Amino acid sequence: MRTIALTSLLVLVTVLNSARPEDPPTRLLVPAYFYPARDGLKAWEALLGSADKAPIVAIVNPASGPGRRVNADYSSLLKKARDSKATLIGYVTLSYGKRPIADVKAEVDRWVEYYPSIKGIFFDEQASQADGVKFAHEAFAHARAKIAKAIVIANPGTTCDEAYANEKDGATVCLFEGPGGFGKYRLPKWAEKASPDRIAALAYKVGTVDAMKEAISEAKSKRAGYVYVTDADGKNPWNRLPTYWAEEVSAIQAR
Repeated sequence: MRTIALTSLLVLVTVLNSARPEDPPTRLLVPAYFYPARDGLKAWEALLGSADKAPIVAIVNPASGPGRRVNADYSSLLKKARDSKATLIGYVTLSYGKRPIADVKAEVDRWVEYYPSIKGIFFDEQASQADGVKFAHEAFAHARAKIAKAIVIANPGTTCDEAYANEKDGATVCLFEGPGGFGKYRLPKWAEKASPDRIAALAYKVGTVDAMKEAISEAKSKRAGYVYVTDADGKNPWNRLPTYWAEEVSAIQAR
């Protein structure tokens, strides 16, 4: 009888453990701010090709936004992306809530008009305090109204009020953007229970493959479901892929 009871208990424990929801896979969130021509096009092709190995969301940024007219090179890029597993989203700045909301919505509209295959919006320069939530939520809602099943990611680059990432109206929020890895990245209390799908982190000036792998592991341990690490630096550290791009894809693939 004891043997039967113990066996039944082990079966029950196994069932319960298998039923626990797992965290979603870690995704690369690439601010791909390099022009899709010559070396930049080669980088884009490497990025799109890597999406067969690891989940990749890439931010497209023709002119600090969609620009005022269709760009033929970016139009061609979006068409190529349809044949890949990469997800491309468009760049729009919120200017920390200082822009007229009408201008923000107009840029979202132009993304949809110029590049209709875009899958979401990356709202840069999101405010972090509670008084900016209403503005941000209006922008997020507009993106969702214009793009079916839109991926909406916002970037305060630091910790922010929980309401920016709430389940109903909020976005995935980038809680860290900075140099040298994620040693200074600290989760706000509210994020400790949030799904990793709601948290992103970006690091630049991470010089070696080993440091990159350590950074990715640390970001994951700090609940970041979207992560990117590069060895680039300077005024725009997002103007190329890292020299260890293939190794970074493999590091994400292994998680």
